[in-house]
Amino acid sequence: MPFLPAPTDDDSGLNRRARKAEASTALELHRYRLGARFRAQVDIYESQALADANRAAVCEEMDLVDYGLSRAGTSAAKIEMTARAAQRMATINERRIMRRFGG
Repeated sequence: MPFLPAPTDDDSGLNRRARKAEASTALELHRYRLGARFRAQVDIYESQALADANRAAVCEEMDLVDYGLSRAGTSAAKIEMTARAAQRMATINERRIMRRFGG
């Protein structure tokens, strides 16, 4: 329902200005809505990408630990090397993910 003033007999321009203001307001609201939907969709995509990056990092870190421990046997030195390598990988992954998604 438009909120325009009642028409006048002399058509002084008031109605034209009111219609123009109403159209401008509707356009601004439409733009705002589109922008809000765009930002929400970007958030969804970024969250999915972050989840994928975290899963990939965790899988690779776990694979490295599994591989290192399978080769380490009972050697404390090899177990320590595996732990250091896994920690190094985790630190690199953390920095990369924070750089990419941390802002």
